[in-house]
Amino acid sequence: MSTITDEGVMAVKNAACQRLLDQRSERKMKSKKMPTVLNRFHVAMPKPRDQKERPVCIPQAVLEARAEEAAHEERKTEKDIENENGGAGVYSASLRKHYILADDDWKLDILPEFLDGHNVYDFIDPDILQRVEELEREETAVEEDGGDFEMEDEDFTAEAEKDLQEIRKRKKLLIQKQSRPTVPRKFDKDRKFTTERMGRQLSSLGIDPSRAIERARSRSVSRKGRKRERSVGGDGEDVMEIDGGLDNKKKLRLRSRSMSVLSQRPLGEVVPGEGFKDSAQKMKAVTMARNATKKRNKDARRGEADRVIPTLRPKHLFSGKRSIGKTDRR
Repeated sequence: MSTITDEGVMAVKNAACQRLLDQRSERKMKSKKMPTVLNRFHVAMPKPRDQKERPVCIPQAVLEARAEEAAHEERKTEKDIENENGGAGVYSASLRKHYILADDDWKLDILPEFLDGHNVYDFIDPDILQRVEELEREETAVEEDGGDFEMEDEDFTAEAEKDLQEIRKRKKLLIQKQSRPTVPRKFDKDRKFTTERMGRQLSSLGIDPSRAIERARSRSVSRKGRKRERSVGGDGEDVMEIDGGLDNKKKLRLRSRSMSVLSQRPLGEVVPGEGFKDSAQKMKAVTMARNATKKRNKDARRGEADRVIPTLRPKHLFSGKRSIGKTDRR
């Protein structure tokens, strides 16, 4: 044994380890617990029944598979090819060389993903050549029998041409009316949407337009105002008939204003939808609400309308922060 040349060192180490292992095994075998443990073990050993040999039975398919695996040449993987050509970062593996195409020369063709704003893969069909041939055959058949599908000139008379133009014109007008946007009255400068026109259209359909016109005029406020402006400078009787006095003017002016203007409305005026029977009941409710808030306001207590702004710089996040660099918190 030599520690310089390492000759016999491993043999001595193996012998020492084996002696230590045997010593531990003997110590365990001499212990009191060992007989109780050994009684639980039973190793069954087969005994020969007769002189007939019974070798191990291995299926023939398994033997053939083992033979093929041994004779099979180890295929190079992409990892092996990469290591042979300089390793990672130098060798770039081709993802196209395993494509299954009709011609191997097509594997390296440049195929764009998008062309003229369309996704190219949406137009790829494995049976596209067959479909093109079918379309070409259909087109050829149509060209050969093209005279049967065209209408002859003598069958299309001048009266039929006139009726066709009239039908197309009516269809165009219907489409224009259907797709026309809703125009507010203030932008209807040409007065295309009037009750007179509505009455003519309803009359043409055989419907009595009187009730519809009456309802439209009763709901119109700006129409009354426009009548009053046009009647300025005329006879006094006409003016009074249309205006209906000074009180009528004030009512029309109040109705035409927006409901959001609340400063000019009296506090006791009942607005539809508030739930009060009359102005007296509303004023009583207002007085009770004021009296309920007097005590709270006198004690200067915080109410539901007092806004609370929490601290925007919590101390546990900003205490001891360093102002230079990116470390702005602990």
